Amino acid sequence: MDEKKGSVEEAAEKTGEVIGKGVKKGWGTVKAFGKGVKEGVSKEKKEEKKE
Repeated sequence: MDEKKGSVEEAAEKTGEVIGKGVKKGWGTVKAFGKGVKEGVSKEKKEEKKE
């Protein structure tokens, strides 16, 4: 029983690490997208001021 428990815990840790990495990558994508949106909005505002 202890052996199974150990392997299950290891599998859970590995899965957690993979999920954690996926979340970090996903969050980086969200940040990059948010930055792009901000830049797009600021460009639009600058163009409006020129007119």
